[in-house]
Amino acid sequence: MKIALQLIIIFALNFICSCDKGKNNPDSCNGKTTRRNVKIAVDADAVEIDTVPTIIGVAEIGQLEVPESDKNSARQNIEKRVFQITAKVHKISQHRDGDWKVKLTDENDNFINCEAPNLGCKYIGSSIFYPQMLASRNWIIENKNDLVGKTVTVKGIAFIDIDHKYPRNAAENELELHPILDIHF
Repeated sequence: MKIALQLIIIFALNFICSCDKGKNNPDSCNGKTTRRNVKIAVDADAVEIDTVPTIIGVAEIGQLEVPESDKNSARQNIEKRVFQITAKVHKISQHRDGDWKVKLTDENDNFINCEAPNLGCKYIGSSIFYPQMLASRNWIIENKNDLVGKTVTVKGIAFIDIDHKYPRNAAENELELHPILDIHF
């Protein structure tokens, strides 16, 4: 009886703690409230993305006009653009959904979040940008211990993040570069 109770507790804790998110579930796609198809560029409008990057600064991207979006919003016009930013890495972390986040900052404490999505998601392989996402994620993992404080150049697709409507170090307009298409020193 005692062993059965212990097994039930272990199972329950694993179930509760897993959250079906990436660190505990490498196949996480995190799609119920996140505009997943837009976030990983598998939506029908992904073919309309202009891949010629607009070079911009951290402060400037945070000042761009961004339309109000919710979980049902299709890809917005700004999300059909690729931006390139050269800035200092403030922080790097792996999210619970398995994405790697590279937070960039400038000398005035402006921030932008750039993310390399979880490649275990069963939908991501159909993205026309999969090869770039794979190369970028591999580069981040290979260099993760040497990024903070270094200047990098990140190229990525604009994405309006609707999941973080609370104070945090991010672009003022909640714009992110997600997915990252290229990153290098």
